[in-house]
Amino acid sequence: MSDKFVHEIILDNNQQQVYCQVSGQGKELLIAFPGYGSTVDFYTPALPLLAYKYTTWIVDLPLHGKTVWKKSMFTISDFTEIIQLILQRTGHLQFSLLGHSFGGRAVLTQIPIFSNQLKQIYLLAPDGIKNPGLMTVSWIPGWMRRLTSGWVEQSYRLLPFVKWMHSRKWIAPGVYRFAEFYLKTKKRRQQVKMYWLSLADFQVNLPKVKKTIQSQKISVFIFLGKEDRIIPPEVGKMLKKNIEQRVTVIKTDTGHMMRGGTVLELIEI
Repeated sequence: MSDKFVHEIILDNNQQQVYCQVSGQGKELLIAFPGYGSTVDFYTPALPLLAYKYTTWIVDLPLHGKTVWKKSMFTISDFTEIIQLILQRTGHLQFSLLGHSFGGRAVLTQIPIFSNQLKQIYLLAPDGIKNPGLMTVSWIPGWMRRLTSGWVEQSYRLLPFVKWMHSRKWIAPGVYRFAEFYLKTKKRRQQVKMYWLSLADFQVNLPKVKKTIQSQKISVFIFLGKEDRIIPPEVGKMLKKNIEQRVTVIKTDTGHMMRGGTVLELIEI
């Protein structure tokens, strides 16, 4: 993808500065959200696949990349407002959505809101359909989340203990890698804290999502990696159940990162 077809735009939204990278020459609008821990650059390998059908706006998540997020939390409404700002800026009424991992969760939350404006939905290893254990966090009271969020700022002190537990195989390798990566720096700890506070109120209403997909006849493509150790493969069946005509499940020979979205080559765009 030539740099002349890629430019940067900052959206101002109530003192939050949302960074977007815009690329492609297509007549249709595609709004894309990377996953937690990733930036707009995640989709760079996939841009040539999208360039002729779509003009793609890729959005850096709160506290990610070049997005400046001053609030201590984010909500579903924040993502709705970001999309509305893009629609106002582009003049589009209809559009499509692309999301990887947490970005997939963000996309799912917006389906009932923009219902009759949506054309295609692309989900890459999406979070939010099924989440094991603490990833759901909706059952944890808000006061407890606020109380424990302060611990995250000092969590780097736990790293030697986590390493010791990992050496004795008392914790899963994925848990150790998460702690090693996300607790080492202040910025990453701030990300963990914000998402811990926000995630419980950022839940996908799956029955409502499926009802919208069916009633509005939205085409949905969900990509799942055979080597993915984060998103369980059954989420494809869970989304597809009772709306089989609208949802296409694509199994890929990849892990969770989906080769930067190049798995989209497996369908006709």
